[in-house]
Amino acid sequence: MSDNASTAATAKVFVSYSKILIKALGEVDYTDPPSHAPNGLVAAHLDAAAIFTGVHTGYVSVTVQTTTSAPPLDGVRQWADVEEVMFPTSIGDMRLFGFMGDTPPPDLPSLTPQGPGVYRLRVHASARPRIAPPDADEPVEDYLVCAWPLALGRDAAIEAAEDLPDLTSANVRAYRERLSSDDPGRIHRSPRR
Repeated sequence: MSDNASTAATAKVFVSYSKILIKALGEVDYTDPPSHAPNGLVAAHLDAAAIFTGVHTGYVSVTVQTTTSAPPLDGVRQWADVEEVMFPTSIGDMRLFGFMGDTPPPDLPSLTPQGPGVYRLRVHASARPRIAPPDADEPVEDYLVCAWPLALGRDAAIEAAEDLPDLTSANVRAYRERLSSDDPGRIHRSPRR
């Protein structure tokens, strides 16, 4: 087994409103995705990320690659745009969805296979046209989304989230309150200060 075990798969994803989302799979509290990416391609905050496509509505091809450490930058020059962001998640199964989609493409793996923690997302994008042909069933853009862990555990995710500029402190406080609630069946935890 290599030092940087890798899993990769490719799928055709339907995009609307120029967004691809990375969010939790299953019945969990929904976190609004970022509505803006300062770098123009990808933005993330606690438990949600968004990739901004050139095409408003249509298909794109997305390859998801998960590794145990940063993948090499070989071939990065073949892409029109490459950006990296920190992605803290308190949830163990974050998946890629088309915006407004209820289910992720079944062929794509979890972006957080090692559970809650702080991950790095590196998103590669081909040239991004603004308009897809109206009857295009084939992808008009290509993306490679690489993810690897920086630190594992919910506490690491919460701590990292506090440093992200687009995450309000009220959201972090609300999450800490949920963690420390005395609801039956919930493990009691003291919030970190």
